[in-house]
Amino acid sequence: MPLMRRTPAAALLAAAVLALSIAAVPLLPAAAGSPGDRLPDLAMAHPRDLRVQHSGNAILLRFTTQIANLGAGAFELRGSRPDTAEPGMAVVQRIYDGAGEHRDRDTAARMFWSGDGHTHWHVGNLLSSRIDRLPEPSQSPLRTGAKQGFCFYDTDAFRLSLPGAPSSAVYRTCGTSPSQLTTTMGLSVGWSDVYPWGIAYQWIDVTGLPSGRYRLTVAADPSGWFEEADALDNTSWVDIDLRMRRNGGSVKVVARGPGA
Repeated sequence: MPLMRRTPAAALLAAAVLALSIAAVPLLPAAAGSPGDRLPDLAMAHPRDLRVQHSGNAILLRFTTQIANLGAGAFELRGSRPDTAEPGMAVVQRIYDGAGEHRDRDTAARMFWSGDGHTHWHVGNLLSSRIDRLPEPSQSPLRTGAKQGFCFYDTDAFRLSLPGAPSSAVYRTCGTSPSQLTTTMGLSVGWSDVYPWGIAYQWIDVTGLPSGRYRLTVAADPSGWFEEADALDNTSWVDIDLRMRRNGGSVKVVARGPGA
């Protein structure tokens, strides 16, 4: 797929040109669920296509991420707002059952319009990335990813052998206008969304880090906002050997943890 299919917003705080505000919202408890629900299951593939890039005065670790839905039902988020005076959209998760009915569950997530020239809406903090020094990763990340906003839909077939997986993409857009009052994003069963390494903000700034071994971790729904069948596969990691030079460096994967 092309590298520049979309560019996420650089930060959650308001900027007149780059992004609208994502309000801080307290975490909501997960709903109990219904026996008939066909829940999604967000799973992260291993980060791949790792490379070190010299950019201005910074040295960036770039990588591709891929989030898949391995559950029994679609992962669908619906954003809405009362009018255009409200910059962001509240988000509900729509959960389907085996009879074709659905229920809508309020979440703490927010959608915002990208102000960086790309014409779509984003969900704030749907994914996270971090790097830690080995051998013992600390509780607080050494460095975190630059990306804060995520537009997701069925970009790549992942496991179409799953029951209920459609043979072609169902979700194809993240909205097309900043004046929209509603929009929908989703991942079908067996489908995934890929953010290639070359997209803007798809990096962690590693400027000043010494050469050595580190762990790169990527996670889906790190705040636990969404209801799904299994949260244990939301995280994936690779251990890397990072060699730093004044004008760049190199990176090599030396171990992999669980991945979708």
